[in-house]
Amino acid sequence: MGELVHPEEQQLLSILLAPLDSQAATMSEHVERHNDSGRVPSKIDPPVGVLDEHEDHCQGSGPKLCVAFVGMGSQHPTMGRQLAERYPSFLASIKENDRILTEVYGQPSLLDRTGLFVPGGECSLNPSGTWPLNDVILSFAYVQISLWDLIRSLGFSADFAIGTSIGEIAMGYAAGHYDRTTTIGIAAAFATAMSEVEGNGATIFVAVSPRQARLIIDDVLLQAGVTSGLWISSFHSPHAVAIAGTHPLINALFAFLSNSKAFSNTFAVRLPQLGCAFHTPLMEPIEAPLRAALGNLDLGQISNTGTPDVRVMSTIDGTWLNRPLDCDYFWDNVLRPTKFGNIVQKLVHDEGENIVILEIAAHPAMKTCVEQCGARYVGLIRRPAPDTLVDDSNECVQLLEAVQHLYEAGFRSELPLGVFEQALRLLRAGK
Repeated sequence: MGELVHPEEQQLLSILLAPLDSQAATMSEHVERHNDSGRVPSKIDPPVGVLDEHEDHCQGSGPKLCVAFVGMGSQHPTMGRQLAERYPSFLASIKENDRILTEVYGQPSLLDRTGLFVPGGECSLNPSGTWPLNDVILSFAYVQISLWDLIRSLGFSADFAIGTSIGEIAMGYAAGHYDRTTTIGIAAAFATAMSEVEGNGATIFVAVSPRQARLIIDDVLLQAGVTSGLWISSFHSPHAVAIAGTHPLINALFAFLSNSKAFSNTFAVRLPQLGCAFHTPLMEPIEAPLRAALGNLDLGQISNTGTPDVRVMSTIDGTWLNRPLDCDYFWDNVLRPTKFGNIVQKLVHDEGENIVILEIAAHPAMKTCVEQCGARYVGLIRRPAPDTLVDDSNECVQLLEAVQHLYEAGFRSELPLGVFEQALRLLRAGK
């Protein structure tokens, strides 16, 4: 894949991804809307084939976009670095997150402490992504908030939002349930409280069904002579779960899989980036400090930058959100297992096959799980392969690829058509 670095592209992207205040002046008044009866073209809607040789995918009820904010595990030292170096609006969003952390909540600057996201800087955190929970949670909130701001600045909006694990923090921001200041406050509360249980257990991803996972857990507990200590912490898809528990029992689980004739070929991997047994009863010791920290926030401070008509599905409740994102909800987020696969399947069931899931994360973690649940998937950025040099334009190319995938799926930006069409031409030319 070639680099998109020629002057014509630089000029275009300076318009496309300018800071939000200057970008607003270039926004077209012709906004493409979506509704249940089909996509209504604006006067600037291009003829079929103008932007791509493929057929127009907008048929029937039209595509519906669900943004998915996933939890921990995909963090890495270079995440967002190229976007911050090249796109002023992304860097401005990152810096505003950090300003709020320091000035409003009195915590040390994440950027100054770690070097994360700093253009031209060096990150001091472990290249493997195994970081202190405090840094994991704050960095995830930063990158997810700023990726969403970037997507919105490109003129895309969402019909639905979901989050899993700490991804529900930024999900509430994207759906307009609270503003940026409150979002950073929630992340800071999580980071502080969860640091108290750091190292209390481990998590393993296993490519088995929930029923098989329960049988495996029962056998491991029986062999260990205990009645608890392992739990399904996440239901990723019909064919994948995460299991969390104490370190000795997770080790015993690995040994069981290796020695079992039925499961010896089962894909299983320990997730060292998860520094605790999240979504299990082992988190109970932090209930009081987490509730106390969240109680100091105004969780009802509605965002003026979110999209009020975005419907939210709860990975905790397994259905459409029908309660406030308050202290009780976020404690359930910590204690109870997530049901990502269940709600993606419910979205497909309720809204049809035109659902497209856009994963907002540092690396595409849920692509296979989304596709197993019957939905189409689009990812944003991904971590570089550990054995290759980092291409300075890597994340920028990936972003434009995601934009093209959204367009091919039938979504239209609110930006002037000429700007958007030229961006896709340049992307093709750079491949």
